[in-house]
Amino acid sequence: MTPRPNWPKIRDALWERAHGRCEVSYQPLDRDTFDAHHRQNKGMGGTNRAHRDALSNLLALDPQVHNGGPLSVHARRVWSGGRGYLVSKLSPHLPAQVPVLIHGVMWRYLADDGTYRLEPAL
Repeated sequence: MTPRPNWPKIRDALWERAHGRCEVSYQPLDRDTFDAHHRQNKGMGGTNRAHRDALSNLLALDPQVHNGGPLSVHARRVWSGGRGYLVSKLSPHLPAQVPVLIHGVMWRYLADDGTYRLEPAL
C-alpha cells in the first residue's frame, strides 16, 4: 500500500519552488488557498501511480487559473498539454520528463526535490 502523502509538506515545497507565485500566470498566490494542480491527474490515469503526488507532477496555481472558467488550465486541454501543464496518461514519459512553461517565459523540468531543472531527471 502506498503511504499517504504529507500534504502540508508538499504544499510548503510547492510554495517555496514557486516563490509564492502561480507557476502559470505569475499572479501572487494566497499561501492558504492556492491549488496544487496534478499535471497527470487522477482522471488521466494518475490515481494509483507512485508519482501522483510527487513535486514533478504538481504545479502551484491560482484557483482561477486552475479551474476558474474557459481560460483555465483544465478548460484549455490542448493549450495546457502543449505547455506541460497537463500530461496525458498515454504519454510514454513520466511528468518529470515533460518540460513545463513556467510563468509563460521559461521552459523547465520539475524535480521531485522541489527545484526547476534545465534537463530532465534520469
